[in-house]
Amino acid sequence: MESSLVDLVFRSDKRKNLLLLLENGSKNIDDIKNELDVTATSILPQIKKLIDSDLIVQEDKMYSLTLLGEFIVKKVKPLISALDVVEQNSTYWTGHDLNAIPRNLLERISELEGCILIEPDLNHIYEPAQEIIDNMGNSKRVATFASYFNPSYLPLYVELGRKEVELSLNFTQSVWDHLSSEHYDMIKEVMEMENVSLYVSREGTKPTEITITDKIMLLGLFDKNGKFDQQFVMSGKPRALRWGQELYDYFKTLSKQVNKI
Repeated sequence: MESSLVDLVFRSDKRKNLLLLLENGSKNIDDIKNELDVTATSILPQIKKLIDSDLIVQEDKMYSLTLLGEFIVKKVKPLISALDVVEQNSTYWTGHDLNAIPRNLLERISELEGCILIEPDLNHIYEPAQEIIDNMGNSKRVATFASYFNPSYLPLYVELGRKEVELSLNFTQSVWDHLSSEHYDMIKEVMEMENVSLYVSREGTKPTEITITDKIMLLGLFDKNGKFDQQFVMSGKPRALRWGQELYDYFKTLSKQVNKI
C-alpha cells in the first residue's frame, strides 16, 4: 500500500501537480487543463488513477481531494518542496558541507525555494559579487556572519555604517583576530558607530557566510573538502529571509559581543 502510493504520487509529474493544485480547492477539468497546461487526453487517465486510489473524488463536474488525499498532500508537500530546492541548484547542495546548517533548519530547506546561484566573476575573484554589493548597499538593515577573511568587505561595512544602516557583524575568532590586527583603523571606526554591533563566534563547523538584509538572504558554505569556492545561494523571498535570520540568530547565540571602544 505505502509503496503503491509513493509510486502513484512521485512517478508522474501530472499526478503530483494535480494533487498540489487541488489542495487549493475543487477544480473542474477546464481549470485543471489551464492551470497545469495539459490536455484532457493526457490528464484524464491520471485523474482516474487518483480516483481509484481514493486520493481525489469527482462530484458533479468538480474534482477535489478526499480526506486521504488531503492527508497525503499535507505530508508530501514539504518533501516535494525540499526536492525542488535541491534540484534547482543540485551541484551546489550536493557539493557543499551541509553540516554547517543546524538540523532543524536543514529540515526546513524547502523554505529556500527559488534561490539563485551566485558564482564568482573570474576577473574579480577576490571581490564580493556585484549582486551582493548592490543589495547590501541599498538596505536599511544588514546582518552578516563570516568565517573566512575577505578584506574587500571592510570598506563596504564602513560605508554602510556611515549611512547609518543597522549593521550586525559576527566573525569567527580567527577572522576577528586578523581583522583587528591587520585592519585596525577601519575596525576601530566601525566599532565606534552606534548603529553597529560586533560579535565573535566560537570556532567550529560554520557557513562561509550568512548575510541577511531587509531585501535578500545570502548563504555560502565550504565545499566538502573544506575549501571556499566563492559560490552562494541567494533569495529575496520572505520565507527565505526568515530562514536566514534564524540561521544568523543561531550563530549569534554561540557568540560574545565585542565591547565598544
